[in-house]
Amino acid sequence: MTTITVKSPWVVALVVAGIVAYFLYLENTCLQVTKYEISCCNLPQDFDGFKIALVSDLHGNKFGDAQSGLVSAISEFEPDIIAIAGDLVDERDFTLAPALSLLEGIHGLAPAYYVCGNHEVCSGNLHSIQTQLERFGVHALRNQAISFTRGNSKLAVAGLDDPLNFETRFGQQKRHVGQILSQITSHVAGATFTILLSHRPEFIDTYAAHDISLVLSGHAHGGLVRLPGIGGLIAPGQGLMPRYTNGVYASGNTVMVVSRGLGNSGALQVRIFNRPELVLITLRANDELSFQTP
Repeated sequence: MTTITVKSPWVVALVVAGIVAYFLYLENTCLQVTKYEISCCNLPQDFDGFKIALVSDLHGNKFGDAQSGLVSAISEFEPDIIAIAGDLVDERDFTLAPALSLLEGIHGLAPAYYVCGNHEVCSGNLHSIQTQLERFGVHALRNQAISFTRGNSKLAVAGLDDPLNFETRFGQQKRHVGQILSQITSHVAGATFTILLSHRPEFIDTYAAHDISLVLSGHAHGGLVRLPGIGGLIAPGQGLMPRYTNGVYASGNTVMVVSRGLGNSGALQVRIFNRPELVLITLRANDELSFQTP
């Protein structure tokens, strides 16, 4: 029998450090595609099978040359719309190049809609970002809604600015969100189903109070570190042990899908058991609300 003797504890330390580094690399760079099928009681039959690709919290991250990995996953899904739920950029390390590569790649795949996140607002470049989005045919929904018509049915897609853009005190953000939603929903008469793009998931009760059918959100980054059986540990806007970090939630007749997002906010932020996520949603018309998760 041959006995292998480790001459130095530094060898073991280097091996362990290499394994940890590789694990963290995978956790923060390898794209995970998550698919949901959601049955909604108020979705018109004409929109049965309506498909949505949800992109959130890119934060300047890259997935292959010219975002090829991300673009390919979206293209293969053949969505009816692409929803961009904010934070394409990061205010701490501001660059538009990764976002522009994504916009160029998805241009023409499907109508794309965008709402701003807190990082676009804090960067001070929201207007120029919106200009670039529109150059690639992306519709920036700034507290407004548009409608789709299929057959005799109408579906509305609305967008809510991040509350940091409201110029209101932190304690009044929820009330102001409700006021803006009242204005938005008053302009979608005839639509029995309203999809809301809103960066922040913590206002779900306010969304539900305004009869929003489906909310598409991000911001929570999956809770950064996810533990089996526990979930995310911390999220912006929700603090420790956040409630809304990943997946599908319901409040009354309102369904909310929260993406774990695609990037990190700042160089020191690290994902653990929480890979970057692209969310693909298929809507079904049904008499009862239900959803299937991976």
